[in-house]
Amino acid sequence: MRILVDGREFVSGRQTGIGRFLEGLLLAVGEAHADWRLTVAMSKSCALPAALASKVETVYPPHAVELWWPRLAKGHDLFLSPYPKLPWRRLPCPAVHTVHDVLYLTHPAYRGNALRIRVAKLRLRHALASSALTWFDSAASRDACRGLGEVRHGEVRFPAVDAGFTPDGEVEKTDTPYFLHVGNGLPHKNLPLLVEAVRGLPARLLLVGVRRPETLQAGLDAEARAQIACPEAVDDAALLRLYRGATALLLPSTAEGYGYPPLEAMACGTPAVVSDIPVLRETTGGAAMLCDAHDAGAWRRALEAMLQPAVRGEWAAQGLAWVAPLRAPQGWHKHIADLERLLGAR
Repeated sequence: MRILVDGREFVSGRQTGIGRFLEGLLLAVGEAHADWRLTVAMSKSCALPAALASKVETVYPPHAVELWWPRLAKGHDLFLSPYPKLPWRRLPCPAVHTVHDVLYLTHPAYRGNALRIRVAKLRLRHALASSALTWFDSAASRDACRGLGEVRHGEVRFPAVDAGFTPDGEVEKTDTPYFLHVGNGLPHKNLPLLVEAVRGLPARLLLVGVRRPETLQAGLDAEARAQIACPEAVDDAALLRLYRGATALLLPSTAEGYGYPPLEAMACGTPAVVSDIPVLRETTGGAAMLCDAHDAGAWRRALEAMLQPAVRGEWAAQGLAWVAPLRAPQGWHKHIADLERLLGAR
């Protein structure tokens, strides 16, 4: 079987959540079916993850890559996209794509450009209508899509957590306890609430991945700024150490499509505190402490509780139990079964 993969999310010098999803999925597919031929199409500005170097073939079509998809797909049995960016022209094989979230269409902070929103909606509707299968990271994302286009062939499939996220290994050692947030710092991440909630507690707040930390820190007094750290670059090994050493992982988002960090933290034996919104209730399965996304006082009380070893230990145990069946490669089995079904039907 031959599968053509849209690999444009493998951005050189920056790992995205979608890129991590695609890398994990391809590794699992290659492990389950060594006889399947995986061809990843990328632009010259992309960089294939090192773990995939011996597992896949790569092609580099011209810059206008989407015009080339039908030509590239000839001779393939399936086209796989990690997001709803299917080509407008008809493909010579079935297509599978993933909807991680539709915040760019539904969240008030991202509705600025009317033309961009219109094109994005048309693109999503086209992908939902023309694909052989749509994967949704959560039922919440699927339900949000139903207001934007007809979902004809859809399945909810939780992405797996990389097997490298375990409690065993090096731990970040600090003199002061710290709470950890991992994310890009965009408006829906709701980080000002964390800054308010942690103020004055005997702990620091580490924000990993925030694109413009100076914006968040503006207006804070010296004491508050000293309590917050925003590491500029964190590699995978350092991220693991930070997860394992944290008192808790915090995700106060007002909206999400799935939410990888709480599950990665749980897999490392670290409890999570997340917003009490439908998608995070769903994807953390009751194994994370829930707080109102608009109540800084509730978050402060949750952080105070997590500083107590007994409370932290109880939530850590629940998290490890929840994430156990989601670990790779087992966590990818439903995705692979879907591909087997589609390819076996041809």
